[in-house]
Amino acid sequence: MIATSFKMLVGNRAAFIGMIFGIFLAILLISQQSAIYLGLISRSYRIVTNISLPDIWVIDPATKGEDLIRSMPRDYLQYIRSTPNIEWAVPVNYLLLPLKTTSGKYNVAEVYGIDDQTLIGIPKLLKGNIEDLYRKGAVIIDSNSAENLLATISADGKKIPLKIGDELEINDSRAVIVGIGKITPGFFPQPIIFATSSQVQQFSGSSRIQYIAAKARKNADINQILKHINSNKNVLGLTKEQLESRIANHFLRTGIFINYGISVLLGMIIGFSIAGQIFYIMTIQNLGYYALIKALGGTKKMILKMILFQALLVGIIGYILGTAVTLLWGFAIKNTTLTFEFPGTLLLFTGSLAVIICAFIAFLSIKKVFKIDPHTLMTGL
Repeated sequence: MIATSFKMLVGNRAAFIGMIFGIFLAILLISQQSAIYLGLISRSYRIVTNISLPDIWVIDPATKGEDLIRSMPRDYLQYIRSTPNIEWAVPVNYLLLPLKTTSGKYNVAEVYGIDDQTLIGIPKLLKGNIEDLYRKGAVIIDSNSAENLLATISADGKKIPLKIGDELEINDSRAVIVGIGKITPGFFPQPIIFATSSQVQQFSGSSRIQYIAAKARKNADINQILKHINSNKNVLGLTKEQLESRIANHFLRTGIFINYGISVLLGMIIGFSIAGQIFYIMTIQNLGYYALIKALGGTKKMILKMILFQALLVGIIGYILGTAVTLLWGFAIKNTTLTFEFPGTLLLFTGSLAVIICAFIAFLSIKKVFKIDPHTLMTGL
């Protein structure tokens, strides 16, 4: 009966392709939008993922995310360093400062300050020498800004990217590019600058810091360390997972979850409407054949298997095609500023939704087929 079911399905080629297209379109929309959504969330706490060595982060209790940061006195750094079982603690600055190129391009840059001694948190350098970061006014700029955002256009239309040795003006202070790095972009098309913490102080005119990144000693109880840190109500100590969650939750309050939830809902509606309607029409057209099968002794269980086979087949093909196109799209934008993250859990999520769509379209047809009277419909064959 499975072979018969397959012939009934592919015999109507237009309906077969239409159902696959409906599920393909639904999975494509759901998986693509979900991957973008997950990518945006991961960017919200990129400071934690980019600086992977610390397992403890200390912030002001009022700090929620990049758009809501309250700085701390640099004296707090010594308090963290003196905490029992802390191996090291370093300052991390994050500031938004005005930037201007020698060609006159203006923007607001995200400026990160990293510890002068250890340089913990420095991005991967594509060009330049890490030792040059100790030069006066030295900065590292992200490759996208150097090659696109802050690049100049010559009279003949040729793009001239920023290069090592070019000068910038950051908050009315002279800066010189000593490195170009691969850096996770933020939400907005802003230049991203890295410099030593002392250099950032000169750019900003403030000695305050925004984060303290620390490492616990081997086999130390991190919960006890955090308990000691948090006994001071002026600071908040968190594990990197807790900080990620704190920033992500703040980000989700912007309403982005609702927006992408609507996209997923639209994908489900597309799957239900297109695939469901075509599958139901195809079933109506094949009612005479189902009546014949029932008249010849076919059981409800047998017919149920036939319809489920048809629904699952179009669902599997549509799911594979939708997922494949999403992954190809993700690969195509890999080196751009667009966000895309496709973990294994997303495969399970979209797969579950594909099963729900298949179950829905199968239910509509099963309900109709079970009600037919074989003696009535066989006369129309």
